[in-house]
Amino acid sequence: MTSSIREYHQQFQSGRATPRDVIEESIARIEARNSELNAFISVDWARARREADEASERYRTGLIRGVLDGVPVGLKDLFNTQGIATTAASKILLKNVPNDDAAVVSQLHLAGANTRLGKLNLHEFAFSPTGTASYFGPMKNPHDPTRMAGGSSGGSGIAVATRMVTTALGTDTGGSVRIPAAFCGIYGLKPTYDRLSRHGVIPLSWTLDHVGILADSLDNLAVMSTCLGFKDPDLTGSESFGFPDMRVLWLQDDMWDPLDEVVQNSMRQVIQRMIGMGIDIVPGDLPRAGEIRASQQVILGSEAANYHWLWLQNQPEDYQPDVRERLTTRASFLAIHYIEALRRRQELIMFYRDTVFRDVAFIVSPTVPIRPPKLEVDQVNGIDVRQVLTVWTAPFNLLGLPAVTLPVGRPEEGMGLQIVAPWGEERRLLQFAASVHGGYRG
Repeated sequence: MTSSIREYHQQFQSGRATPRDVIEESIARIEARNSELNAFISVDWARARREADEASERYRTGLIRGVLDGVPVGLKDLFNTQGIATTAASKILLKNVPNDDAAVVSQLHLAGANTRLGKLNLHEFAFSPTGTASYFGPMKNPHDPTRMAGGSSGGSGIAVATRMVTTALGTDTGGSVRIPAAFCGIYGLKPTYDRLSRHGVIPLSWTLDHVGILADSLDNLAVMSTCLGFKDPDLTGSESFGFPDMRVLWLQDDMWDPLDEVVQNSMRQVIQRMIGMGIDIVPGDLPRAGEIRASQQVILGSEAANYHWLWLQNQPEDYQPDVRERLTTRASFLAIHYIEALRRRQELIMFYRDTVFRDVAFIVSPTVPIRPPKLEVDQVNGIDVRQVLTVWTAPFNLLGLPAVTLPVGRPEEGMGLQIVAPWGEERRLLQFAASVHGGYRG
């Protein structure tokens, strides 16, 4: 059966398939691979089937809610779900059963999406890009279970890559949608900061958290973004996207570029294709990278420590060891450091708007400078693996800029191309991504 949202909708309308058929297919895939890959924390077949039958009835009676009606959408277990435990993959929240859905879950429900299959695994409290520490066990790469699926939205990446669900929601504070999307060989969108509501989503850092979307195609990514309130990017016309005089900044850094030759070679192929399309590629460093990363560290550490303070005092043993260590070591920033970091963030946002994006239309880079490491890896060339994984993704959380990751090479290689656009330019970002789509595979 198809994985295209639009084709599902057509099949449901014509009667060639029903939402119940699709849910049964999802359940079968979850039962076949979840014990191996650890994507889902919890499942609720009865509720999912009930939702599917209600969608089937809407199609029968002509009361269709839209293109998402009856389509299964996965939820990272940070999103509040009424009557279903929302645990953040932690022992601390095992009994946390919200009374209401998160705002974005309510949006999906109103659009008819079936969000009741269960909840997806993550790195505990979303505090790592590796996806290896969860109360429910590590997430494993669907193409090689000995390797990382990425984090923190690893369960979302696995579920989409294996078609347990059609698309999924994740959160992204330093790359947590884009990294698992790249490692799992799929597509991930981190929209502009605050474009998707964070109400009812367990936070890691209020200033840096973004709600994002993972999908197995650009078209599904576009459909989901449109259903959640973005302007339809109309990717069917993207081949006419204008390139004359377009300048694109290609991020390069002597420290990171040598880490994986295969990633770099694949990136060069994509860049050569862009040059062949008439795009002016400008190699260069990330402007003011040191200030961005320093401010990001202070804001993330301060806000995470604030949210977790009482639990850290009263039940520290209930955290996964790496999460507890990261929280406690980041609780020492002073108020003056935090306020200065917030002030600097605003200055940097304006600098990118008024200076960087006046010279270039987009910024491109590898999503991650390496392919998926083994689950037990904690350093790469003597550098903390968490720092390596987020080097190209985290800066754009501080800046709040929209970014998309697209698979490069074969899906099982776990490589991604990241494209970053100016604030609020999701439509143009997806159009540009689609216009060079032929360069992602091969």
